[in-house]
Amino acid sequence: MKYKLPDGFENKEEAMEALIKKEIDAAESELSAVRRDIEKFLLEKKGYAATEIEKDREFEVLIGNERCKSGTDIIISIDGKRLILIKCSVGALVSRERQSVACARVLDSYQIPFAVVTDAVDAIVLDTLTGKVMSEGMESIPSRNELTELISTIELKTLSPERAEKEKRILLAFDSIKCTINYGE
Repeated sequence: MKYKLPDGFENKEEAMEALIKKEIDAAESELSAVRRDIEKFLLEKKGYAATEIEKDREFEVLIGNERCKSGTDIIISIDGKRLILIKCSVGALVSRERQSVACARVLDSYQIPFAVVTDAVDAIVLDTLTGKVMSEGMESIPSRNELTELISTIELKTLSPERAEKEKRILLAFDSIKCTINYGE
């Protein structure tokens, strides 16, 4: 079977590589826009200060003798305590719930109490301790005032070393497959 290559390409592999790179670049650009939009939403609509928002937090994950890197998009802290971890997505939000919970469980010395997955149009707010959905929708992301009121009731719990090891593996599995780029959903 004879097929026509796109203009400027000599072989099928070169054309496929260029098309995949183009798709990845477009998705990364879309993800950057989501990050900007959610940051603006947190500042303008939810009342957080820029100093309470940590962006593009990269951290090391140690499993046995293996060191890997992971990261999250946004972390909200009040009074030096990380309280909300936000994972931005351009695909189906439900596909990122488990990843955001695993990240919130292992990023710090304690479990960050709330994990959020958002595309800046919709959001899912999760209880990190249980992994259960607490609420849905952008307005359900706690405002600074709401979070400040909750602080006295929040207990910052640690994970057992065995459970932390499992959560790290879950997190790294998501990181390795890079399934944030989903079209046609």
